[in-house]
Amino acid sequence: MKAICYHNTKLTLPHWNPNDRLNEKCPLGFAYEDGNFYVHIYGRGEGLYTISPGLTTIEGKTENISLEQWAVKRFGAENIQSMYEEVGVTRPSIWRPGLYTYDEMQQGLHYSSFEKEDEDQALFLLLQKLIDIFTYIEPANCNLSCYGHRIRELIVLASTEFENQCRNILRANHIPSQGKDYMSKDFVKLNAWAHLTDYEIMFKPFANLRPFKPFDDWNEEKPTQSLIWYDKYNHVKHDRAQHFTDASLETALNAIAADIILYSVQFGPYLLSNFPSALSSYFNQYIHLSLVNPDVRTFYIPKLKLDDSIRKDYFTCDAFRAGLIEPWTITPLCSLS
Repeated sequence: MKAICYHNTKLTLPHWNPNDRLNEKCPLGFAYEDGNFYVHIYGRGEGLYTISPGLTTIEGKTENISLEQWAVKRFGAENIQSMYEEVGVTRPSIWRPGLYTYDEMQQGLHYSSFEKEDEDQALFLLLQKLIDIFTYIEPANCNLSCYGHRIRELIVLASTEFENQCRNILRANHIPSQGKDYMSKDFVKLNAWAHLTDYEIMFKPFANLRPFKPFDDWNEEKPTQSLIWYDKYNHVKHDRAQHFTDASLETALNAIAADIILYSVQFGPYLLSNFPSALSSYFNQYIHLSLVNPDVRTFYIPKLKLDDSIRKDYFTCDAFRAGLIEPWTITPLCSLS
């Protein structure tokens, strides 16, 4: 069972304040048909594109109309498209909007507390080293070419952490390596599977520093060279004398941005900003993470428990607080092969 997605054009819902302007606050709609019910869930269209089961609309089928016709009738749906994933299905270690709370991210992404805490510590130490460098070099666009031994050290640590996280995601999805160990020709497959180009990082205290999208232009034809900052890491790791200038602040910021993105992919981005920890305090002070023009068809849509006890009229509820969300079904990427 797959959902549809669309843009809402109606201002509000019955019995709601018309000033709420839901089509502006939550312009995305996701709907599916299950048994004798239609279900619609609102979603935001910026930032991390949160899908809100707390704003769920349900209606029993009383008319002989299609799901698409119902979405048009109730929400003025436009640009209707079919979702890629089945309703209620997630991929291990690959977050998409639709997972929000700590418990559902841990269940839907299928990780242990130890795995998260291990990555927490690694990313925390990398951010500490980066912030220490900021006390010597102001992170501004004009300083991105600055290079040195401390920056080289950070690049090596951050890039090996990138490799480690790629391996973790591939293993979680039962994807075998193409050789004795995982290499860039394996890692690059995650660019499409985990939608890495959707993510953008800003180092927010620094107004004169551009945003970073470290995975743009990464491709399978040149899996190392097309990931420019990673190619530079290989240069400064293996031949510092010839490539020391590649150990630049720009290379380091891209490597750190890549680690933040892969952490968000494995565990969900909300743990970086909403979870009480030393890592969150650093993240909230220095980092802004967002999705840029993501393909909403790749999002995860929660499946509701619908039975004869559910009222049949057209109503809105908080499906999460009402305990109507089914546990996620976790399907590894290896099923795509």
